This record gives sequence, structure tokens and C-alpha cells, in this order.
Amino acid sequence: MDQPAEKKPEPPVEPATPPQQPGQAPTSAKKSNAWIWILGGCLGIVILGVIAAVALGWWGARKAKKELEKYTPGLEQMKANADKWNQEAEEWEKKSEEFRNSLPDPEDFPSPEEMPK
Repeated sequence: MDQPAEKKPEPPVEPATPPQQPGQAPTSAKKSNAWIWILGGCLGIVILGVIAAVALGWWGARKAKKELEKYTPGLEQMKANADKWNQEAEEWEKKSEEFRNSLPDPEDFPSPEEMPK
């Protein structure tokens, strides 16, 4: 009489892992978040670029302001000269008008036919 054979429970099967070389750390089953580091690095570069652009713009604006201040007295002098030249031009215009008015009228001169020979 045969007795039913008792089945022994089988131990759970572990997933196969690739063989490790000596000196290597064992691989973890946790996924790496490399894309987070890549996006973080890109964001850091963008932030540094914005900071550099703002700093360069600020420096350039200060430099341009100093250059304009350097030439401002020259601009005021040019304005004074322009006013002076306008005044002189008006005086010359008055003098030329007086000169034209002091000239005799061409109609008062005798015609060439009337001139004595």
C-alpha cells in the first residue's frame, strides 16, 4: 500500500542577477533618477546665464551713462554755439537786406540805347 508522497514546499525562486565582478558595488533594484540631475543641471545653467545677462546689462548701462556724462558739457557748449551762430546769421541777414535796399533800382539806370555814345 502505497502512501501518498508528501510534497515538500519549494523555496521561492530569486530573480537572476548578472554576475558581479570583484570590486564592483552590487546593483540596487532601485531605479536611478538621472533625468532629475540632468534637468537640475540645465536649470542651473539657465539661472547662471540669466544672472550673467543681468549683471552685464547693469554694467553696460553704468558704462554708457558715464560716457554720456563725459560728453554732456560738450553738448551744452554746442547748444550755446548754435544759439550764437543763429544770432549772427540773423544779423547778417539784416545787413544784407539793408545793403540790397541801398542799391539803386536797375530801372533807374538808362537803357543801353539811351546811353550817349
